[in-house]
Amino acid sequence: MSFYISIDPGINKCGLLLADIQSGKVIEAGVSSINKFYYLVSLWNEDYKISKIIIGDGTNCKYIENQLKRNNFSNINYVNERGSTLRARFRYWEIWPPNYFIRWLPKEVLFPPENLDAIVALILLEDFLNHKFIWPDKVSIKIWP
Repeated sequence: MSFYISIDPGINKCGLLLADIQSGKVIEAGVSSINKFYYLVSLWNEDYKISKIIIGDGTNCKYIENQLKRNNFSNINYVNERGSTLRARFRYWEIWPPNYFIRWLPKEVLFPPENLDAIVALILLEDFLNHKFIWPDKVSIKIWP
């Protein structure tokens, strides 16, 4: 199997996503503080033997890359993250469609109730591979302090 990690770096936090490339499914996803993300990446690497790490090329991307390289991660690729937060709002509603009463409203006026950093990480991975991933029902967006 081939596993990738996608990271949406931010100032204080980052979105993280672990995906199985062969099955096209998300395995885990969530938001971590910028100071602790590499602990989770290390844990995922122990459990899944990560093939590649994808990082959004915006805020704090060099800090993320330096932390990963300092911890012996090498196969790192950047993805243009321009417009990814707005696209994540639409992708959120594709994964979790709104209920009957609000689904008739334009998606532009709907704000997802969840933190979008993990969905942005999904968008970055999908852009990198040019392929949409399946988000299984059992996978919820976690918050790691």
